[in-house]
Amino acid sequence: MTRPPTHAGRRRAIATLAALPALATAPGTRAQAFPARPVKIVVPHAAGGNSDAFARIVAQRLSERLGQSVVVENRTGAGGTIACASVARSPADGYTVVVADNGTHAVAPQLYGSRLQYDVFKDFTPVSLAATFPTVLLLHPSVPASTPREFVALVKSQPGKLTYSSAGTGNGSHLAQTIFLHAAGGLDMIHVPYKGGAPAIQALIAGEVQMTAVSVNTSLPHIRSGRAKPLALASSKRSPALPELATLGESGIAGAEADNWLAVLAPPNLPADVAATLTREFNATLTLPDVRERLAGLGLEVVAAGPQPYLDLLKVDVAKWTEAVKRSGAVAE
Repeated sequence: MTRPPTHAGRRRAIATLAALPALATAPGTRAQAFPARPVKIVVPHAAGGNSDAFARIVAQRLSERLGQSVVVENRTGAGGTIACASVARSPADGYTVVVADNGTHAVAPQLYGSRLQYDVFKDFTPVSLAATFPTVLLLHPSVPASTPREFVALVKSQPGKLTYSSAGTGNGSHLAQTIFLHAAGGLDMIHVPYKGGAPAIQALIAGEVQMTAVSVNTSLPHIRSGRAKPLALASSKRSPALPELATLGESGIAGAEADNWLAVLAPPNLPADVAATLTREFNATLTLPDVRERLAGLGLEVVAAGPQPYLDLLKVDVAKWTEAVKRSGAVAE
């Protein structure tokens, strides 16, 4: 017959239990080191663009570093703001991040106004200021100008007659050209918006417009084929992809920079240790030689900076692009 434990026995049992490691209060709730399951990178634009290519190149090597699958999901619509809004509302656990850009975070506040469903400063945890890429101003080969100053003189001699195309009103290509026209002295050209970058550049190649603006990697095949003529980089520095092409600033047109960037952002209130892990692993992946080389092939220059450089840049860019949107008169549909 089993005898009930004595008072001394019960005290010893309680002491033994107290010395054991703390257990979760319910099955499956014990904390696990991050990451314990796949990480999702949300791309707010269609497959094939800079954001998408960036995410897929990074995901492969990031997965190896994390020891977990890293999946890429495209969520398109409203200039990328639908995807960003969804990530801002996602759980703050580090398993969902978004590839944001100056369009979704510097242009959108003014373009969408009160309809924008997130605050670009408050509703995200910065992970990495990942990469930058320049904008190239292209001319049709028939345009009798080879330098920015020659082109400015040409436009001034024919106010309101020359045309430029963009991927849509309020799109980055439209605003980059708006910034250039303003910085060059308020040039008077006619804007012809298209539904996407491909028809905008086709309009230039066909001679329907005289100028357009595209990312450097998009410009390369058209420059090499002679179907388009590079005018200048609308960026703060030269691009390794087109090292011989001067910036507008170097050509004497100050204040015409329209640098593009990509950043990795997570939902707000991310635990500090999870945020630090994401920053460390994303930036380490970005600086791997093969990743850097593959991104350079797309015209993307790796930055791999942390949260504070991103926030510093965002403050400057929100002000700059807000003014560009106001000048352009663009309003999101």
